Amino acid sequence: MIRSAATYGLAWSLKQVVLREVDRVKGLALGVDTEGQYVEVRLSIRRSGIVPKVGQTWLIDRDFGVWSLAALVDLSPPDTTGGEWLPLTLKNGWTGPATTADAPAAARLNDGWVEVSGVINGGTVPAVGVDLLVATLPGGFPAHYKGNAVLASNLPSGTVGYIRAGLLQNGDITIKVSQAYTPAWIDLTGLKARVT
Repeated sequence: MIRSAATYGLAWSLKQVVLREVDRVKGLALGVDTEGQYVEVRLSIRRSGIVPKVGQTWLIDRDFGVWSLAALVDLSPPDTTGGEWLPLTLKNGWTGPATTADAPAAARLNDGWVEVSGVINGGTVPAVGVDLLVATLPGGFPAHYKGNAVLASNLPSGTVGYIRAGLLQNGDITIKVSQAYTPAWIDLTGLKARVT
């Protein structure tokens, strides 16, 4: 006689779900399967540094009636930093705006790029052609990149020039001006570098 796990009251199966809610205090997540049904899932993942997040797709496994996370279904590398925008440390008198919407910040993206965004103003302007430190990346960002971009700023009437920003390997953000003028603001958006 052939007996299956079901004969002994044991059963397992796999489902694919997208996480809609994550409650780390209770150790549970709420997922929606491919048929639109809600499923409560335990957050425990053995021997893994992956942190379950809302919007991720997971395979879940059912062991003794309780669903638990089995495998992350994702073609991109796991986002170990959370992809959060973290504030820059501003240097040489540069400050950010009063509103948080344009606050200078940086994020490490899932595709391995570091991106900088936000507006700075009021700081020291370097001599023409000289690099000046204006900010540093938040702690915990990897220091293996280099990138630069021409940035937007407000040029005085009749002035022709540009501001070039650089993201150095040590996480420093520098600017270089092509003309002697003091910008009222500089937009860091567009400064991006690939982590090597």
